[in-house]
Amino acid sequence: MPAQPTALDRSGASAPLRARYGAVQATDSALTAMESGNDRTAAAHLIGVGEVIGALAQTTHGAVRSELQEAARHFERAAQSRIRAENEQMYALRRTARQIIHSGPASSADGAGTALLLDLVMLTAVAAAHWHTARGHAQQAEAAQRAALHLRAAYQATAAALLAALRAHGERLPSANRQRHTNTIRTVLPHLADRLLTEPGWGRLTAVLDQAERAGHDTTALLAKAAGQRELDSAESVGDTLVWRLHHLGYITVPSRRVKPKWAPVHPVLLRNEAAPPRRR
Repeated sequence: MPAQPTALDRSGASAPLRARYGAVQATDSALTAMESGNDRTAAAHLIGVGEVIGALAQTTHGAVRSELQEAARHFERAAQSRIRAENEQMYALRRTARQIIHSGPASSADGAGTALLLDLVMLTAVAAAHWHTARGHAQQAEAAQRAALHLRAAYQATAAALLAALRAHGERLPSANRQRHTNTIRTVLPHLADRLLTEPGWGRLTAVLDQAERAGHDTTALLAKAAGQRELDSAESVGDTLVWRLHHLGYITVPSRRVKPKWAPVHPVLLRNEAAPPRRR
């Protein structure tokens, strides 16, 4: 019987990567808070997310750093409002921001974790823009939108090689494997399947589903779990959104340079970019 979805053990990850995964969990809670209707909780989370962005800017080098510095500058403005924040709500984010700084820069092998966090922070900036707009905070909404643009640029630069490697892996799969995963998509997401199959992200999702299958997971249950986290209709790329959700859950494995036989065992391990390593969820 296929294994039921269970998250990977990431205890062997590097300190910078563990810090980023901790921030992913805290930021995911912040994103949920933006939809909760509790303004004081949401305002506190915005302050905390701003500190996470600032911490990433301090521990990132190259062109991505300048994008993050600009994002942090704009998001600081977006986090300001007349709504009194519930300070205890920002502690988890503040703690993860400190952990990011203390753990130091992430290596290129940690690119997937950084890209995942950037994707989630970008979504939070978009949600913050909507949140401020709904409350008539025009300046803060504009600042959040500007922060989201810089976060998107940082995400794209960080994730490009990783997503390209996954797509190449998906394109090398036997046609029988691709058809099996297509059937899984149509079963789990019948209303989005036609759209998803025309996206570049489809090949990347195929690669992840195939590797999860080789690791013994029930891909139908796995994909349903990822799809059920949030709505998908507003996603720019449904495929890439699902890839990052599966990574968040802990199911992405190393893209192999050769497609292994169906029976070859592949143990789930934290994704590393071999030659190198989204948007609405």
